Amino acid sequence: MPKAIPRSPSTRTEHKERTRDALRSAALRLFATKGFDDTTADEIAEQAGVSGRTFFRYFPTKESVLWAGERQWVEAFIDRYPAQPEALDDVDAMCATIIELAPGLGPARRSLLLYQKAVASSVTLRGRERDHSQEDIEKMSEAIATRRGLDGVDESCLLLAAVGMLAYRRALDSWLRGPGDDDLAVVIADEFDALTRNFT
Repeated sequence: MPKAIPRSPSTRTEHKERTRDALRSAALRLFATKGFDDTTADEIAEQAGVSGRTFFRYFPTKESVLWAGERQWVEAFIDRYPAQPEALDDVDAMCATIIELAPGLGPARRSLLLYQKAVASSVTLRGRERDHSQEDIEKMSEAIATRRGLDGVDESCLLLAAVGMLAYRRALDSWLRGPGDDDLAVVIADEFDALTRNFT
């Protein structure tokens, strides 16, 4: 009897990525329409066309589906911010870094809108998002300290990170409320410009 030809690792990897994406898309749709608390993992799996057991091979909890990949943005910020030109002040360097990351968010606009609805549907998720935002601010402050040549984070680094994150979130919210054809990079630049004008 001939042996089955095993699939290449790349094919398996692609299948896993497609399944993960399908589960996350299904979860976002259900969370946004039914609410997070009223959605079960089995319902997510059914919408994605897989079994409930398969769901738990990819995500330990239904909440973890929502936060999948969320660290990528702040990790990219941490990598790029310290490398901004020395001629830029701290705020301009932050604005430039966030604008560099903007193109990656364009294709995710619909998912971001569903994510916002999902978080709004649950008190628990709103609390979790605040916790995650604070963690991101702390990570950003470490990048600020690195660029300043400091041995560690001080209150000034934390303040700048918090203000920068607020400006970014305001720009992102404005962009998501808009018609969809606005340039996110321009919206971010306008928000940071307004921030600078308010403090000069």
